[in-house]
This record gives sequence, C-alpha cells and structure tokens, in this order.
Amino acid sequence: MAKFTRRDFIKASVATGIVAGAVAAPALVSPFRRSVLATGNASAAPLPQAITAMSSTFNLNGTPHTVEHEVRTTLWEVISEKIGLTGTVRSCNRATCGVCTVVIDGTPLYSCHMLAFEAAEKPILTVEGLGDGNTLDPIQEIGIRNMAADCGYCTAGWLTVAKTFLEKNPNPTEDEIKDVLAGHLCRCAAYAGIIKTVKDTASYMRGEATL
Repeated sequence: MAKFTRRDFIKASVATGIVAGAVAAPALVSPFRRSVLATGNASAAPLPQAITAMSSTFNLNGTPHTVEHEVRTTLWEVISEKIGLTGTVRSCNRATCGVCTVVIDGTPLYSCHMLAFEAAEKPILTVEGLGDGNTLDPIQEIGIRNMAADCGYCTAGWLTVAKTFLEKNPNPTEDEIKDVLAGHLCRCAAYAGIIKTVKDTASYMRGEATL
C-alpha cells in the first residue's frame, strides 16, 4: 500500500484549490469586465464619473450665498470657511458637544456632521442673525448681564437654539429649558447663567421685565 504523508495531503489540497479557483473565476468577473473580455473594447460600457463638486445656494440669516463646494463638504465648512461667518465654531467635530449648532428651518442641527448640500435653499440661522449687527438681541444682552459665558466657545450654539425655542414657547418651565439645551456642553460650567438667561429673556418677551 502506498504511504500517504502529510506533505502529500498539503500538495493535494493546494492543487484542488487551484482547480476550484480556476473554475469559479468566471463567476467572480464583473459584468463590465466580461463585456470587455468578450468584445475587446473597453469603451463598450463606460464607467460612470463620480460627482466631486457642485454649486449650492445657502440662505444664511435671510441672505442667499451661492457657493462652489465638494459633495463631502460639511455645512460648518461652508458657513465658516467659504462664506466667512465665523461666529459658528467647531469643537468635537463628532456631533456630541453642540458647539457648532445652527437652526435650519426651525430645527437645531449640528453643522459639523451635516453635509452642506442637505441644507441648500433652506433658511439657516446662525449667531450672526441675532440682532442687527449694531444692536444686540435681547437674549445676548441678558446673557452678558447674567454671566452666561466664560470662554464663550459654546455660546453661539445655545443662543440660536434658545432664541428659536422662545419664539415657539415664550413661557417655558425650567425643565423645558434644560431639555431643549441638553445637547450643549459648556466646558466652563456656566449652566446656571445660561438657564437664567433663557428664563429672563422669556420674561422680557412676555412684557414682564425690561432690559
């Protein structure tokens, strides 16, 4: 009886794999590749070209801006780097801190994790849209009085959200204020001043307080 060694077994396994691969290979060839092999003409089925650049119009604080940008460009990059409204800042760049929040068509969204083209043609509110450029919005004045900012890095995000929130609910409870601002982290821990600012601004909007 012929002796079958471990080396013979390995050789047989390798040979079987090569044959099986050769038989199965045609099934793994893409339809495009098969058409090229059959016709010998690579132009028979041209590959689609990827879209890498586009033009979009962004309605920032009531002013339209038409911008050339890549498809992968985030909304924050368009706002800050292409249009030049630097009030909206970026911190974590992973949609967790709330610093880059803007309000799009009434909804607060993290601009660092939103593709720019998704916000095209929609009304976008940034901190530059508060006040008129020369006069502060009441929530900004009240925020200064209440020491609602230390380093100020998170301020632009929560200001725009709080302003939008109070326009819909001018008489909120403290729990409602905490809930709407829950996505904003303040590394200086100025939360007490922030909440008091929103409450005092609500009182001013109801005509129960003055600046």
